[in-house]
Amino acid sequence: AVRQGKIMAATFHPELSDDPRVHQAFLDLVSNGSRS
Repeated sequence: AVRQGKIMAATFHPELSDDPRVHQAFLDLVSNGSRS
C-alpha cells in the first residue's frame, strides 16, 4: 500500500490477509481526518 496525504492505494486484496495493518492504517487515516 502507498499513501500520500489523505490518499491511500493498495495493489492487492488486504481483506484476504490475516494482517490487520492496512485496515488499521485506513481506520487511523479516516478517524484523524476532518469532516467537510
